[in-house]
Amino acid sequence: MAKAYVVVIVVLSVLNVITLYLYFKKRNLEKSYKKFKDEIAKILKININNPLDDFLLHQLNHYIKNLEEKYKLEKYKRRNIFSILDALSEGVILVSSKGPDIARIDFANNVAKYLFNSEDFVGRSLTAVVDNHDLVDLVIQSFKKGVDLEKEILFYYPEKRYFNCKVKSINVENYRVIILTDITKEINLENLRKEFLTIMSHEMRTPLSVINGYLEILLNEKGLDAKTRSFLKKIEEETARLTRMFNDLLDIQRLEKAVGEEKKFEVINFSNTVKKACDFFKIVAKKTGIEFIGEIEDDIYIVGNEDRLLQAVYNILDNAFKYTALKEKGEKKVWLRLYKENNEVIFEVEDTGIGIPSKELKKIFNIFYRVDKSRTRQVPGFGLGLYIVKTILDNHGARIFLDSEENNGTLFRVIFPVHSDSKYEKEMTN
Repeated sequence: MAKAYVVVIVVLSVLNVITLYLYFKKRNLEKSYKKFKDEIAKILKININNPLDDFLLHQLNHYIKNLEEKYKLEKYKRRNIFSILDALSEGVILVSSKGPDIARIDFANNVAKYLFNSEDFVGRSLTAVVDNHDLVDLVIQSFKKGVDLEKEILFYYPEKRYFNCKVKSINVENYRVIILTDITKEINLENLRKEFLTIMSHEMRTPLSVINGYLEILLNEKGLDAKTRSFLKKIEEETARLTRMFNDLLDIQRLEKAVGEEKKFEVINFSNTVKKACDFFKIVAKKTGIEFIGEIEDDIYIVGNEDRLLQAVYNILDNAFKYTALKEKGEKKVWLRLYKENNEVIFEVEDTGIGIPSKELKKIFNIFYRVDKSRTRQVPGFGLGLYIVKTILDNHGARIFLDSEENNGTLFRVIFPVHSDSKYEKEMTN
């Protein structure tokens, strides 16, 4: 009996080491089960005539069969996963960081392979296989900082294409997944849109100026009957509206390029800037019958372009007053707040207006987008104001948040970053 226990212990201790060997050994055995037992007995140095030993060999044989089935199942699952990954429209690359090799490729699907300069990529570094420094640097930074990163990257090989690249961590230590989404069509359409708007804006200004010139002459003519004058006045209003739209489009072009005057930032007393807008809208509030409450902390300084920031403040307030005026029942109030909290500068505009439906919130900052035309047809505009606001704030590194509920008002919150640049800090303290 003692011998049997010894055999059990020996078998269990070496089982993990020899299982794979036994599995392949078994596959090569073409004889009877007896020969298989003889072979195992030689390896383990046991007596197959002993009933207990024979039982253990039978159990081991059963275990190996189960292992073979599990292996086939895992192989089948792996093949299915690879098939799914290869069918994706996004590129997927699995990279690991081991020792000095900080981005070694372990797997890539078909879309990702298209970007490689070699078919032999498994086990090689990302640098040796992909001709793109920006992608390699993004992956390295993700490993070093231990965070997920995302960036739009231009690839020149094998052809010029734009990809949105995400580097994400997974539940396996020292591994990252790179997800590459082709956005070439979107980028080309965006560039085409910008080019079209630029050309159209420049070209339309001349004929509009000519029309306005002739309208001015006609309106100054003596003896015009009231009906003709009203028609001409309507034409003047619409041409002025179109002129404002094209001026806004040119403004957007300058903002999107963000060069020259747009990047001339300086330390400004933002409290004073907001107070200028507040003074103007106090007059608007009296005319529209809206209660306007301003809560502005003094001497709050930020870094930026004062003219552009004043434009953004005006646009946000203008929206708040326009859509509060549309409200038919209930209180009509607009609040403006500027304060510092947790070392951040926060600017808020809140109103009790008609609000924005939840389905519209994600699109509200899109160019030419206007909320449900049937609700806002009384308000003139082309849907450019909030796009301009978003672009100005993006250029200043600010974040804008929108909270709204239909028929229950809207809250705009803008959070400005606090600059740590020594040059700006010195200006603020002087």
